[in-house]
Amino acid sequence: MRRLVALPLLILAVTFLRDTKAVKIIDNGLAPPEIVHTPVSTKPRCKVFAPPLDLVFILDSSGSLRDKFQDEIDIIRRILKHVTIGKTATRVMLIQFSGTQHLEFNFEKFTDREELLAALDVLRHVSGITRIGGAFEFALQQLKTPGSGLRDGTVPKIVYLLSDGRTHDFPKDWQMADILRREIPNIDIWAYGTGDYVAMAALANYTQSEQKIVTNLNLQKLEPQFEKYHGTEICEQQPSCVKGSDKPLDLALVVDASESLDHLFSDQKKFLVERVLGNINIHPEAVRVALITYSGQAFVHFKFNSFLYGNNTSVQGFVKNIRSIKGTTATNVALMDAFDLLTSKDPSIGVREGVPKMALVLTDGHSHKSPKDISEKMRAAGIIMIAVSVTPRPLVDEAELRLIAGSEKRAFTPPNLHDFESEFMKYVGFGCDGIELPPDAKPQVRGATDVKCTEHSMSIVVRTQRALQGVMYAHMYHDEPECMIRKTDNSREIQMTFTEGKCGLVKTPTADGHGYHFNITVILQFHPLIITRADQGLDMSCFVSSAVPRQELDRAVLKNAADTQCVYRLHRYSPGQCVALDAKVGETLYHRWACDSPPEYNYLVHDCFVQSEKHTQQILDSNGCEVDQHFLETPNYSRFKDYPEDSYVFQEMSVFKFPGDGDLLFHCKISLCNMNDPNAPCNQSIPPKCPKKVPVLPVRQKRSVSAEEMASPEWRSKQIRKRQTELKNRSRRQIVETKAGYYMTLQVETRTLNVLLSESIRPRDSVKYCDIS
Repeated sequence: MRRLVALPLLILAVTFLRDTKAVKIIDNGLAPPEIVHTPVSTKPRCKVFAPPLDLVFILDSSGSLRDKFQDEIDIIRRILKHVTIGKTATRVMLIQFSGTQHLEFNFEKFTDREELLAALDVLRHVSGITRIGGAFEFALQQLKTPGSGLRDGTVPKIVYLLSDGRTHDFPKDWQMADILRREIPNIDIWAYGTGDYVAMAALANYTQSEQKIVTNLNLQKLEPQFEKYHGTEICEQQPSCVKGSDKPLDLALVVDASESLDHLFSDQKKFLVERVLGNINIHPEAVRVALITYSGQAFVHFKFNSFLYGNNTSVQGFVKNIRSIKGTTATNVALMDAFDLLTSKDPSIGVREGVPKMALVLTDGHSHKSPKDISEKMRAAGIIMIAVSVTPRPLVDEAELRLIAGSEKRAFTPPNLHDFESEFMKYVGFGCDGIELPPDAKPQVRGATDVKCTEHSMSIVVRTQRALQGVMYAHMYHDEPECMIRKTDNSREIQMTFTEGKCGLVKTPTADGHGYHFNITVILQFHPLIITRADQGLDMSCFVSSAVPRQELDRAVLKNAADTQCVYRLHRYSPGQCVALDAKVGETLYHRWACDSPPEYNYLVHDCFVQSEKHTQQILDSNGCEVDQHFLETPNYSRFKDYPEDSYVFQEMSVFKFPGDGDLLFHCKISLCNMNDPNAPCNQSIPPKCPKKVPVLPVRQKRSVSAEEMASPEWRSKQIRKRQTELKNRSRRQIVETKAGYYMTLQVETRTLNVLLSESIRPRDSVKYCDIS
């Protein structure tokens, strides 16, 4: 039971300084975005009243229990939610085993329930044979290891085995159970019998009583077994945010898409993407966004609780693709919808209690019915109103914008649009008032990282929640002293300056010749010696105004096709959304092949295979045509024509698996072709024309290829923008034998996809990779 009490808090003011910069997490498709754009968070201080317990979970992860692994995790989750977790209450160790054993964490690692539950979410099934005796022996070794956190003999200890009891190391299993009891004082062994076919006799040998065994037939007894350790927590009240983190805000974006703005709609979207979304941190604990567009009627595209649009990347991508609706202007109707969202008590809407509310309206005015009444009603309810127009005088109705905002200082038109950030940033950004961080705060990098550039250098300041004992270095330059810094002091700031021509710092001119963009990739290594999963890469950019010589500008446009890099990813929701870690059979995923080739080069995806532990099956032939549509249809090449600035090849897939195998790996070849070379035969083969035929399963036949000419004109500014990324130091490419008639061929592959038989096997709060960019 948890009760809240008010404790005195010290509130300090924080000044927020805005710099023109960009900091992004690197799209490695592997680790979640733990570093950049994660608000600072902490837990309330609590007084805990509960009996002490040292609880050891021994988790069977053998091959025979693959489909029951999530059931075991759910049992652990139920126990952790019932007992009281704390330094003086229940502390937890977890060991995972099959034929070998692995300590996931000891008693010292976590003293907070939420952190323990989060640790369960990233556990993955191991597979292999079952050695319960080896697991007991390993547990004994860990309990005797100094620093494990095991308390003295006055504290009760429970070893909780989760297994079906079927082992390959009989009689070592029951022998080690007896040794465990003899050598560790005040210890007992309990068990959960996994699955429908439990070796009860074996489990009873370990526990010495069937009363200490829970199976699927008597799950109602699980929590009552631990009732003795269910205590009380009395916690302080928490402010809405932690000092130094992003300010929380529920922001409704209300965008006029009527006919009077049709010719300026792209300018309006650009303002929204660059000057609104570019200045906020969209995150469940920071800024939550809802989007409304309107003309004669309003359309709510997504609300504050949207998982699909809960990060900067996805919202910016959505806004870039919205279209003008045309028709009349009904600003009052759109504001009514915004008011309903911002004042809703429905938890499904996602509005937070105690968090500031804002409606940001982009319009030229000229509503056919005055929005005066609804605007006054919204301001009276405490909603901050900001009105913006990109329409120049005399076409903008400035009086209506002031009427919506309720103040001239929150109404912006082209003459004073340069002041927008100075007002908007009062309500968002890095500088939340709140409690100070506790001394044991996690070493995460805060959302705002300072980046400053001179004409020949870039300086960065990275802040952590507590002193970081590790290394920061320029990617690929970890062994050069001038490109790395080793952190050993107690400061929470790391400062470093990179100079032009060193450490991989990339300097490229703008298309208009008015200055230079600087870019560098920095790695944060959270351990002083080794690379761990927590380590992250920061992609940092900034701009310096300076005259660029014409010769240098011409050189910057050139792009060497030999430098091309290609990436193959599997995505969930759409080709531009989350990188998939796992998926169930029948779920929809998207294959995406992307290359940073010059504008005149398109590419063909061909010779694709899907591979598991026991099977290898071709899914695209040498011409790039489908082999069997049940695996994968011929990829879609439409973006070469429709979106040349953001082109890639993609195709939707319904997830499948091979009997007896759980993981899939996809690999393909990608061949580049100069579409402007009339003598290149390959320019008649992209995209491939594959004959339609009725699929015959399981017979798979090769398709022939026919021609279609594609042109992809590009311009200087696009090349210069892409050049920043292309000049970075990158990993070695897998160049293979070039396909006949093409410029170059590369081999690409996805990361391994864990295929689940059913939704019940997926972790309840499985890790999502949705904030990559």
